[in-house]
Amino acid sequence: MYKRSLLVSLAVLGLASVSFGQFTQVKGVREFTGQLIVRPKQVSNLMDSGVSFDQIRLRRTRARSRVAPMIFRYIPQTDEYVVRVPIGANENMYASSLLATGDYEYAHPNWRLFPTATPDDPRYAQQWHHPVIGSPLAWNLWTGSSTRTIAFCDTGIKTSHEDLKNLRVPGYNSEDKLAESAGGLVEDINGHGTHVSGCGAAQGNNGIGVSGVGWNFKVMHCRVTNSTGGGASLDNLMDAARWAIEHGAKTASVSYSGVDADMIGTTGTYIKSIGGLMLYAAGNDNRDLSGFRHADTIVVGASTETDGKAGFSAYGRGCTLFAPGQNILSTTMDGGYGFASGTSMATPVANGALATIWSVNPDLTPNEVSDIFYSTCDNIGPSSIFGYGRINVYKGVNLALATLAKDATVTAVAPVYGTHSGGGLSDVKDSSLVSSYNVRGRIQAGVGPVASASVTGTIPAVASELRTVSFTAAFNSDSLAATTVFVYVWNNATSAWELQGSRGTYGGVNNTIAFSVRSNISSYVNAGGNINVMFRAVTPARLSQNLSNLRVSQVKVRYTKNPSTP
Repeated sequence: MYKRSLLVSLAVLGLASVSFGQFTQVKGVREFTGQLIVRPKQVSNLMDSGVSFDQIRLRRTRARSRVAPMIFRYIPQTDEYVVRVPIGANENMYASSLLATGDYEYAHPNWRLFPTATPDDPRYAQQWHHPVIGSPLAWNLWTGSSTRTIAFCDTGIKTSHEDLKNLRVPGYNSEDKLAESAGGLVEDINGHGTHVSGCGAAQGNNGIGVSGVGWNFKVMHCRVTNSTGGGASLDNLMDAARWAIEHGAKTASVSYSGVDADMIGTTGTYIKSIGGLMLYAAGNDNRDLSGFRHADTIVVGASTETDGKAGFSAYGRGCTLFAPGQNILSTTMDGGYGFASGTSMATPVANGALATIWSVNPDLTPNEVSDIFYSTCDNIGPSSIFGYGRINVYKGVNLALATLAKDATVTAVAPVYGTHSGGGLSDVKDSSLVSSYNVRGRIQAGVGPVASASVTGTIPAVASELRTVSFTAAFNSDSLAATTVFVYVWNNATSAWELQGSRGTYGGVNNTIAFSVRSNISSYVNAGGNINVMFRAVTPARLSQNLSNLRVSQVKVRYTKNPSTP
């Protein structure tokens, strides 16, 4: 009877019974829910394989229609379907049958996953992990920023905890699909979430309790379950992480089991594409994660006080880096403090470090800040076990500080077209247009009065080290007619002025203009570190034949270095 009903169900869906790798549930770690996560083959991958557009359309349509009767939820951000397993089937048979069609990138259970540790009874002791990762040295330079939001996707948060309550911003309940502002419940129902939140972001230097790695962040908690046991579906975990980044957080950590699910990699890539980063716990099963590696999800293993691998921690190729995760003191659900061990603790510690580093320079891209995070890890053993190594927040903060904008020197100013009529280099650096560098324009045939001047900035770095170069200046024109000032930068590669922008002005009206060079910087900064910018004022001949002055002052050149540059 079972076999017949199974075959009937699959036949209705147009599937054949084919055997692929088997999914195995482990009680209290990962359990079946009667649902799968399914992702059709992506258009870009099909194109790379030489599939025609007509075939791509057919296969994509076929992939959706095949699971349409079973769709529970569609996730547009990542093009994934949460589908119910047909009556009489099971997760393994249904996933195998879907994958056999060749129309899907993956199909795996929508696992019910569990927190990877639960806090012990509260008691106070020293937080050993801070000196190990360089937190006190980092705090001398930077303690985090109250303008940045760090997110934790877990069992909830003790909203009245003295070390967390003043930092909270409204969160989300992913099981009920409700924002806290709309009535979604985020109060901790298990204890795991409160401990995790304190690991990364408990308020520091407030004379109370413990300190997170970052002191001053806005803390967002996304509750992923309504079960006191803490179990949550993979779908709800990833929904919480997406929601956090879509609603203002820059980093989000998930301290649950099931790290090797394909959906976790896909969600990490989506989150990076919208400007954030997701961290996920490696797991406490002492497993070699050699069968996968998520390109854009930071997978965190747990290290000990002596920089060894915690005996329980997973490790290997799929593990991005390590952070302290053994006997970590943090906030607890009863309002106190207690120790806990697990990659659940290591992951929010890493989240706090990453958020602290990123808050130094919010203009860093996800790729740039992750490069800083990885390159400043301490080597505590072979990469085949520890990935990039154990995090070092002090080194990361130092390197992030190097990417902040610095002032270059304005070293020269000269007329390009027209006659210099007053002012010098010191006037260009003055704080007002009262003292400025003036060029008396002259008539240019077919154009009208024209005046132009070039300004040179000298940067104490070679072009290959530079991430950006920006230029700001104030100017006006004495002409009573409408005048346009065009701004150019000299391209050393093409030996030509390149237009960067323009601004209209009237006589006596002060204007500012700014632009940044972010690509091909070596074309604009020469071997001597100089960048040349020209201001060119033009008054149309039909409006005025009067000669006019171009007045330039308050010139500032700034630059930032690449994260890899000391």
